Amino acid sequence: MFQNIQKCYGEDVKKYFGFDERVHSVPLKAIPLPLFDEEVYEEDEETITFKRDYDGKVVKTRKDGTSMPAFLEYPVKTRKDFEKIKERFDPNNPKRTPENFDQVIEEYKNRDYVIQTGGTLFSGFFSILREMMGLENTVMMFFDDPKLIIEMMEFFTDYHISLNSKAASRVDVDYVYIWEDMNYRNGSLISPVHFKKFILSYYKRFTSAMAEYGIENFFVDTDGNCTELIPLFMEGGVTGLLPFEVASGMDIEKVRAQYPDLIIMGGLDKVSLAKDKNAIRGEIEIAKKMLRSGGYISYTDHAVPPEVSFENYKYFREGLAKILEN
Repeated sequence: MFQNIQKCYGEDVKKYFGFDERVHSVPLKAIPLPLFDEEVYEEDEETITFKRDYDGKVVKTRKDGTSMPAFLEYPVKTRKDFEKIKERFDPNNPKRTPENFDQVIEEYKNRDYVIQTGGTLFSGFFSILREMMGLENTVMMFFDDPKLIIEMMEFFTDYHISLNSKAASRVDVDYVYIWEDMNYRNGSLISPVHFKKFILSYYKRFTSAMAEYGIENFFVDTDGNCTELIPLFMEGGVTGLLPFEVASGMDIEKVRAQYPDLIIMGGLDKVSLAKDKNAIRGEIEIAKKMLRSGGYISYTDHAVPPEVSFENYKYFREGLAKILEN
């Protein structure tokens, strides 16, 4: 019920403000296939715990979907686990594309809209390690078993290239969307040293391979403060970042001054939208300056929180619309 209300509200907002919906994600399934069997082993009135979720995790969630799940166990703990899970990441599994994929590709060739590949929890490099082992185990493995980390990165980079090539080799793709979330409020979850040692070369290999198909844009979605990783992402072939969370110390005007060629998305303080109109005008002015500098897509630094009134959000969107018209 809650999820249905949420979906309808979201669709109403899109229509009301005339959001551009002409961005299509190529239907490539990056998830483990076959999926893990979902088996409930604990349940009460409010929560439900799966013995295994579809991606191999043991998670505890609220039935009404109103909170983030608690991750209790991850599918990869040892090298043996990794060897076993490889079979679920066969890029040539026919179920990774819909039955009408040839028709979809032909439609894309005559499109008047933007298409992307990627965008899932399994689209990144650090993120796929997190999905397989969890954050704590991943960062410990950099020290305890670096050879396993390298083997996993080699395997999943080949996987990313092969999977995305199914579209990129047949049609012009506008950009690759890479989900990472490898930062927190005060900085990166791993050091720049470890990024250089374990991740950078794989970014380079992936973006280079996709560039051979003519793809020019690679956007990374990473929450938190990514300041120290920006130059490394760019060295790896990343052309744009989002969402630049203000509460984490991200300042898009400073980032623009330091990296004039970086595409910046977001960075407008969502918290300010819950304040008065003067605060909202301040965010609109930032957007105005950024748009003048080019290479900027204006929106909030993450999902708009519920304390933002519809009146305030309307004022914000109308202010942005006026700038974009000029």
